[in-house]
Amino acid sequence: MVRGKTQMKRIENATSRQVTFSKRRNGLLKKAFELSVLCDAEVALVVFSPRGRLYEFASATSLQKSIDRYKAYTKDTVNNKTVQPDIQDL
Repeated sequence: MVRGKTQMKRIENATSRQVTFSKRRNGLLKKAFELSVLCDAEVALVVFSPRGRLYEFASATSLQKSIDRYKAYTKDTVNNKTVQPDIQDL
């Protein structure tokens, strides 16, 4: 038997929404951990609850190291994209 596709819309009942958030958060954290272990990938995950509480996971030694690495990568990527159009004009 095939399970029907879940329609993506906001859950109106606050209690049900909180329970669903907690279950999905736990599943997401578990999947992030599994990805880091099975694929030897550096994984960082940051989630803020509707109430503003922070949940985080980092497979490396610290989340801050992963964030710094991401910032350096995106900075380099942006710089490389701005250089590319100039090279194409030559």
